[in-house]
Amino acid sequence: MDNLIRSINSLEIEKITGENQETIKRWKKGTKKIPESAIRLLKLYVNGDATALLGKDWEGHVFKDGMLFVPEWRRGFTPGEIRALFWKCQLVASLESEIRLLKKQLEESNAEIEALEIKADFYRRQVILESRFGMMLQKSFS
Repeated sequence: MDNLIRSINSLEIEKITGENQETIKRWKKGTKKIPESAIRLLKLYVNGDATALLGKDWEGHVFKDGMLFVPEWRRGFTPGEIRALFWKCQLVASLESEIRLLKKQLEESNAEIEALEIKADFYRRQVILESRFGMMLQKSFS
């Protein structure tokens, strides 16, 4: 950590940590212990390592050039893309809900079509029977 502190300009350290120049000079000399929170902030700022601030779950995630790089993806995400992911998740949830509704409607329509086909089959048979009966009556009385 000493190399990290020495490699960064005191003004930058002040900007990052909010500490005064006197404290930063003592940190650099080694006469005052650097707080863990300041070490984490500096690691995040210098190395971009998200684990320094956010914990082990963020291992492999790096902040660099204003973007978040994740281990599973080659290029980084801009803040706008990360915000857009929220809206895309909302859109996906909405579309999944719509798909469930459409599937239910499709199942109901299929059941209705089946019932209509059964009725059509019944009436077709009835018409055939009635026409045969009519022909028999006509032959009987003619």
